[in-house]
Amino acid sequence: MSKQNLERELKRELGVLNEVIDGKIIRGQSYAKEARRHKFVLSSLSNLRRARTNWMTRSFSTFSLI
Repeated sequence: MSKQNLERELKRELGVLNEVIDGKIIRGQSYAKEARRHKFVLSSLSNLRRARTNWMTRSFSTFSLI
């Protein structure tokens, strides 16, 4: 799976989790399990973006030296 596809799937999962959490808040139910999953997916997305940004930064700094 490419990084772009992975990022897209993580964003989709975050959207689904947000809807589930919102529904549980409205109904007054516990959403601790979903909150932990949301935190994990969000950190995975952040790490993915950070890795991509670092790669792009290194590439551009290499080209700027030429």
